[in-house]
Amino acid sequence: MYMNELQELIRHAKDYRDDAVDSVHRNSHMNELRWIIEQDEVDAVLVDFINYIGRKKGIDLALYTIDIQSETK
Repeated sequence: MYMNELQELIRHAKDYRDDAVDSVHRNSHMNELRWIIEQDEVDAVLVDFINYIGRKKGIDLALYTIDIQSETK
């Protein structure tokens, strides 16, 4: 049951990832970030958050940052 939801969350993270750095900077008026973030930092937070949600649902996803990167990398 939860696995489908988590797979959907991973798909959304992959889509969001491509614009995440620009999005965070574009929306800086809505957050307190005062430095330039890098893609690897975004990847780390996305993966950590998804793994956190999985753990809350009793599932160890063992998701790595490479798992959310596009296949062309």
